[in-house]
Amino acid sequence: MTGENKANGESYTAHYISGTHWDREWYRPLQEFRFLLVQVMDQLLGLMETSSDFRYFHLDGQTCVLGDYMEVRPENRARLQKLMSEGRILVGPWFTMPDLFCPGDDEALVRNLLLGRRIAHEWHVEPMAVAYTCDMFGHPSQMPLIYRGFDLPYCVLGRGTNEETTPAFFTWQGSDGSEVFCFKLQDYMGYGAFVGSRHVLEKAADSHAPEVEERARQSMREYVRHEEGRANGSVLCLMDALDHTPPALDAARYLRLLHEACPEVRATHSTLPAFFAEARTKAHDVPVKRGELREPSKERAPYLWLIPNCVSSRVRMKQANDACEVLLERWVEPWLGLANLHGAQLPERLLRLAWEQVLLCHAHDSICGCSIDQVHRDMMYRFDQARLMALQLRHQAFGFLTKACAELGRAEHEFTVTIANPVPLARKEVVSFDIDLPLDWPTYFQEGFRSQKLFSFTLHTPDGREIPYQRLAVNPCVSERSRFALPATVGDPEHARYTVAAELDLPALGFTSILVRPSETPQRRLGSLRTGPNAAENEHLAIAIEPGGLLRISDKRTGEVYRDLLTF
Repeated sequence: MTGENKANGESYTAHYISGTHWDREWYRPLQEFRFLLVQVMDQLLGLMETSSDFRYFHLDGQTCVLGDYMEVRPENRARLQKLMSEGRILVGPWFTMPDLFCPGDDEALVRNLLLGRRIAHEWHVEPMAVAYTCDMFGHPSQMPLIYRGFDLPYCVLGRGTNEETTPAFFTWQGSDGSEVFCFKLQDYMGYGAFVGSRHVLEKAADSHAPEVEERARQSMREYVRHEEGRANGSVLCLMDALDHTPPALDAARYLRLLHEACPEVRATHSTLPAFFAEARTKAHDVPVKRGELREPSKERAPYLWLIPNCVSSRVRMKQANDACEVLLERWVEPWLGLANLHGAQLPERLLRLAWEQVLLCHAHDSICGCSIDQVHRDMMYRFDQARLMALQLRHQAFGFLTKACAELGRAEHEFTVTIANPVPLARKEVVSFDIDLPLDWPTYFQEGFRSQKLFSFTLHTPDGREIPYQRLAVNPCVSERSRFALPATVGDPEHARYTVAAELDLPALGFTSILVRPSETPQRRLGSLRTGPNAAENEHLAIAIEPGGLLRISDKRTGEVYRDLLTF
């Protein structure tokens, strides 16, 4: 290559991008990496305050690092705030750089971007208007839609694409037609390709020796020529943002050596938004890619691998994540919103704190389950803290709202159980729920040669209709702290907990009340779905266990038969 753009004869311009890729936890736990973060940030602030030549630095597209640093160096807030307000330190748009597949649903990705933007605004700056996804293990098809919803017209990505099939610039289109203009990182060193040239100088005993500078120029020349070779435009992006890398102390010297190595290339210390603003106007032959970006790596390049097994690694951790997301999205937020609209004044800040604990676990090296054991122990603690905060908010909101529900009980020992439907659709379906009965419940019967005492009760609708139910489980004596954390209350009275299943009519985003009444006769539902020793069915499906332990499922509605299930 000659350094001339073969399509239009223009010289190349190059944007040198300073930054770091901050894996908050990975092959070291959070607190070890935070110690390093404090050193890097201290060095960065001092460098930027004393050197006008070092103009910009990118904090890896995240905002969570701000909190991690401020907890240790709160005295540096004004210094950091000034550099951010001047546009020299760029943060966001993410709260933490997530994996895009392992979080339970796309809503978590939206919350991640929402929190990233909110934190940037709390620092009185706008988040970087670039979807910086430098290290995600592939990209779902709906990300262009999500990015455009957050006014992110540009995207940096690497994994899930190959230089063999993808030039430096392409347009990525979502299924709804939303488009983002993308820069593809190079296959081999991805977001840290310039660091190879830095290391020639930084690791030399005498970095100013002529032969060392010549090796650095040669390294830069090879890097630039590679970028020219894959560019479909006259603008290059030189990425200096490798994992946990401190800022280059002599960036101006690196640019001088680059000009000496490639005199036809005009390089400046720049930002990703400035790079995209110019690149979009000078790119040519820009292909359009549609759908998921998940091409397997065609080269043995470490910054190109998809590492697909992360989707299933450390299953218990992913189950904890899904449980927290369902609890927050489907239960806490609807009831908390309704309760506060009606004057409950419950602390919404707790909801944010719970989400923060979950989203911190969504960092790509965290939720992917590819870190050391200490990291994943820390994650399970965060999930547990999020769960506890969410449960308390749900219970408090639910208790506030159900105070207005009618008490159906009229006679002694009768009481009301209230069942909630958190979705905005009316439902008629079988629901399992708990009923807590006092230990002095007046009616009971005995099973198993009188060895098991079971309380006898019936369930009724508000209009008096009896509701058939099936007893699923019995805990004869439960003692626990009050579920509503009442002041000056140590715990609830001991009680028996019966878990039952019943078909109920549930209003949309509302409640239904059930009357529990003592019954003088035993309540048994002896029906079964079993149709044979190895088979069961209902009105929809028939299931059979085949020889060898495999399952066969027949769909009665469509006639389809699915064989050899549970094959591994």
